Amino acid sequence: MEIILTKDVDKFGKRGDVKTVENGYYRNFLSPKGLAFIATPARLKWAEGLQAQSVKAREEVAKKAEEYKKKLEKMTLVFEAKTTDKDTLYGSIGEKELVAQLEKQAKIKFDKKQLKLKEAIKTVGMHNIKVKLTDDITVDLKVEVKGVKE
Repeated sequence: MEIILTKDVDKFGKRGDVKTVENGYYRNFLSPKGLAFIATPARLKWAEGLQAQSVKAREEVAKKAEEYKKKLEKMTLVFEAKTTDKDTLYGSIGEKELVAQLEKQAKIKFDKKQLKLKEAIKTVGMHNIKVKLTDDITVDLKVEVKGVKE
């Protein structure tokens, strides 16, 4: 079955892409979520126009992402947290805290899905976290955790 994506689907395709999928995948996943519709000749013509617009939009996003990358490479996020005697944190620093601090310092809106954090930060010191700005552009963000003894 040929379908046209109406929204970007992670690891599958971009808005306006024409894909061939199994009937069940379309009927049970894509259609109920409004992510795609069945390709007809009129819709295929619409998708071609959409793809042309999409190319321009992607170029603009890539340009902006490069600016953000340069800004983030120079930046170091600093956190202060209570620690034990062994320099481990009583709590942890997770995606939510990282995004809040990142938005505060960089003044850029981020989604926690953009952070590639394997597990929450639980130790004092320097940490590197990958931030996915676009499919092609990622940046290593430096995070410094300073311990505060009670």
